[in-house]
Amino acid sequence: MAALIFFLVSADALAPPQIRRVSGREANSFCYPVAELCAEAICDASERTEKAILSSALERDLRQRLLGKRSSALWIAQDADNNVVGSCAVEVGNLSPDALDEQRLSRQGSLATNMAARPLLSSLAVDPKFRRRGLAKKLCREAEDLAKDWGYDEVLLKVERDNGKARGLYNKIGYRAVAIDKDAERPVAGPGGVKYVPTVQVAMRKSLRYPPVDTVVSAVGLLAAASYSYMQHSSELAEAAGLVKSGQLEPVAQLLLQLVQSDLSPLLERLEPLVQSGFPFR
Repeated sequence: MAALIFFLVSADALAPPQIRRVSGREANSFCYPVAELCAEAICDASERTEKAILSSALERDLRQRLLGKRSSALWIAQDADNNVVGSCAVEVGNLSPDALDEQRLSRQGSLATNMAARPLLSSLAVDPKFRRRGLAKKLCREAEDLAKDWGYDEVLLKVERDNGKARGLYNKIGYRAVAIDKDAERPVAGPGGVKYVPTVQVAMRKSLRYPPVDTVVSAVGLLAAASYSYMQHSSELAEAAGLVKSGQLEPVAQLLLQLVQSDLSPLLERLEPLVQSGFPFR
């Protein structure tokens, strides 16, 4: 009986979180859990008071940005106990190609040129217990698919320059840096409330129509290498095909193992990251 209970608990713990889009009153009720999740990614785990203050500020910002707007959406991921363990939002605003709005540009004394309606991804957060399971990638995909349905061919986002893990994730799923914002601000919670301090952010962009150029170049180079390797080993592969026809499977296995351990092994190792990233778009 104890073993059965352990199995059921383990199965629930390993169950993939369920992702769904929330709107209206339901989205309103989830603003604080999402804000709390985002605050956890910013605050140290021991800073409970600061986390609560920051959560309240992020909740107000989330309501202002998303609720009541047609071109905005919020997704949540819930575990088996209906706890919010992931979130992502997208909103369409009048932005520059560097993800700056008119208010930011005017504050900097810059002219609002090349402004257009562009979708901006935000509020991406995943509970530490559910990271490294592809959840962030799935949440981003939901936002990107909706932006494409809305008729847009790109998605922008902004991330702290010193957040290497987040930048690595975005780069892996197709985002590329387009600008450095040295005049950005980030919220910091303290005894007196929330204040905004200077920071440096990176604006990143993903095309929803074409894969990144560097990914294409890498893929083309690897395909050329694969073609060369095939030509180099065409006689061995022909021999393997003949052995298969004659039913001699053991010699085939030995021959293919020799090929993989020679030229093809390094090639497969280089191809693996591209396959995992879902080239060309995912």
